[in-house]
Amino acid sequence: MSISNLAELQAVTTAERLYDKTRLLVFQGPQEIYHRHMSDFADAFQAGDVLVLNRSATLPSSFLGHIQTAQSKAIPIEIRLAAFQGPDPSQPLYWQAIAFGAGDWRQPTELRGKPPVLVSGDIITFGEDLRAHVLLVEHERLLSLRFDSENLLPALYAHGRPIQYAYHDHPLDIWDQQTLFSGPPISVEPPSASFALSGALLQRLQARVVKLMSLLHSAGLSSTGSAELDAQLPLAEWYDIPADTVEHIVKARERGRRIIAMGTTVMRALESSAQGLDGLSAGSGLSRLKVRPGYRFQVVNALVTGMHEPESSHMHILKTLCPLALIQQGYQEAAELGYRGHEYGDLSLVNCGC
Repeated sequence: MSISNLAELQAVTTAERLYDKTRLLVFQGPQEIYHRHMSDFADAFQAGDVLVLNRSATLPSSFLGHIQTAQSKAIPIEIRLAAFQGPDPSQPLYWQAIAFGAGDWRQPTELRGKPPVLVSGDIITFGEDLRAHVLLVEHERLLSLRFDSENLLPALYAHGRPIQYAYHDHPLDIWDQQTLFSGPPISVEPPSASFALSGALLQRLQARVVKLMSLLHSAGLSSTGSAELDAQLPLAEWYDIPADTVEHIVKARERGRRIIAMGTTVMRALESSAQGLDGLSAGSGLSRLKVRPGYRFQVVNALVTGMHEPESSHMHILKTLCPLALIQQGYQEAAELGYRGHEYGDLSLVNCGC
């Protein structure tokens, strides 16, 4: 779908972010690193390039509820949605989720208390109008859920809170997690690479005859508090790629133009779709692909992404695109220049084969 309208790093909130002040770390060639700002972003594109955006909105995805024991004692629990499983974004019933015990976002996730033991068939109650059925339990805390509500989306917004972490200094509002072009709410954490895209910047891109296309992808949970569970991230996440997005990508590639993914969710949707027998195709599915060093990209030529922790799944993607030594050099320079980390911080533009 076309968009035609208009750890030494410091965290920053949406309210504090100035679009044109967002820094941009550019990995251009085998030994080339540049430091720019997002006000220079459009200069990195040529006419005919395609920039693909994730238009998923972010759902309030932290839910406080309780389970009922055989002794009729209600045990409190927090559920954080981890990945939408489809098939219909207008009725987001099926999810993978992570259970948390005592504590809240003000504590580092790895210091949270253990949740109560759950089994298939348990029912988690969040309110009179919202419950979740536990369909499957993996690794004690990783769950498959089905929501139960007569009016699901309003109930999810009424009982959910934004997922956030201890590096924030105040509670987030759900509006802090939306991009300029948020659509169906199926992400649990924001597709944050697009935070720095202002209306003026989109106009600059269009003036350079850059085609702005979109897809839907459920941006998933970034941290579980468990090294064992974190190693499984990203989970299988639902996506949908419109036919006109595929059409413009195919035409651009035939003309030797670049496909730039605005965020790892976009990259994962496009590359997951391309694993099929027919290559990149329109339609929906689950992005099961985990990009690791040695992977050969079939669709994407460049990636815009945030500043990531050394052992995160996002860093595996960067190491696939660029030599590790170059990434380390760029990150060291970024730290010295005061780049801001986490999802509300600065960005990098990584070119394939840099």
